[in-house]
Amino acid sequence: MTDVTTATPVLEASDLVLEYRDAARTVRAVDGVSLTVGAGEFVGLVGPSGSGKSSLLFLLAGLRRPQEGRVAVLGEPLPAEPDRGAAIRRRRIGFLFQEPFLVPYLSVRENALVHAVDGEALARVEALAGEIGMAHLLDERPHRLSGGERQRAGILRALANAPELLLADEPTAALDGETGRAVMAVLRRRPAGAALIVVTHDPSMLEGADRVLALRDGRLRPLDRSGHGLDHP
Repeated sequence: MTDVTTATPVLEASDLVLEYRDAARTVRAVDGVSLTVGAGEFVGLVGPSGSGKSSLLFLLAGLRRPQEGRVAVLGEPLPAEPDRGAAIRRRRIGFLFQEPFLVPYLSVRENALVHAVDGEALARVEALAGEIGMAHLLDERPHRLSGGERQRAGILRALANAPELLLADEPTAALDGETGRAVMAVLRRRPAGAALIVVTHDPSMLEGADRVLALRDGRLRPLDRSGHGLDHP
């Protein structure tokens, strides 16, 4: 883990805009979003279906190109072209998809190490696997895993390089409540100092979050304890 000072935000996003064509109209999925996340911070992101949550997360990871705005991780700008940002993502960002997209012919261990950037990744993966009950499954192929086990295999891959920023897109959506809470417990035990942003349709999975933000019509706003900010202007 790279040493960072508390004055250096892990993530800085400024005035992000993402538009796409839907039939004859242009949809602004992300509309001028700015966000700063500090070291060790846990931020939840909620909103109705189609509000732009996943689109925003993909922009923050550098997986999609914004029409406007910029993203920096620990002060290092992400290139506008996603292909040019691969090295930064592998070194600094861990991404957990709703569907882990594990390579079917690779073992859990091999999947976790597919984007390893240093010689310490194997030790990190094997240590984490022991902590989350996956050590006995490291040599298994994905088709032999349950839904919760596949998601934990995705966590192993996301954390293999000890990223400073961990992004999770609906990580519990396909899981039952108990398994989903177990997955969230693993994410909360991320490496010290790593920032975590979780997109979810289920606010109950955000226990312990430092902030919960709501995205509606592409715009970001705080969500207070009464739920205002999601369904209210």
